[in-house]
Amino acid sequence: MAPVIAVAVLIGVYILIKSNERPIPHYEPKQVEDTWSAEEYMRHLNVKPFNQREVHRLLLKRTRQKEGVYLESLLPAMDTAGIEIVHCFHQVMGDDYVPVITSGNDYPYHKPNSKHYKNAAIDFRIKYIPVEKRREIVEKAQEKLGNRFRVLWEKGETEHLHVELVDVQE
Repeated sequence: MAPVIAVAVLIGVYILIKSNERPIPHYEPKQVEDTWSAEEYMRHLNVKPFNQREVHRLLLKRTRQKEGVYLESLLPAMDTAGIEIVHCFHQVMGDDYVPVITSGNDYPYHKPNSKHYKNAAIDFRIKYIPVEKRREIVEKAQEKLGNRFRVLWEKGETEHLHVELVDVQE
């Protein structure tokens, strides 16, 4: 009797399993190509934003400085403006071009109330760049920095690009 009950139970279980058959769902992952902008990629990496010291170091790395130039006391806004000016040089002259900073707060022959002495101005050499490219650099710099900065193309014997912070007390 026990073997008959065991066979009956097995047949019952088999019938239950067969009656509950469902097709296994078919899964296909979406074939979507990720296209990230540089900003999205940086946010994705959770990179810490640059602090003042790192921006200053970046400005020093991305430029050359004329001998004797003092930039260590620059206002943080000037470091940021300097990086923007470097970007303008790269747009016009190419990524391999290394701009030269010719003055910070170091030169005793600026005007008495110069923003250089308030650590709110820097000068870039443009003397040896073709004139049409100088004009393009100056225009891009003025456009990029907006109203908070004054960008001047100072001509003459010591021709240079002068960038100063406007909202510093005179």
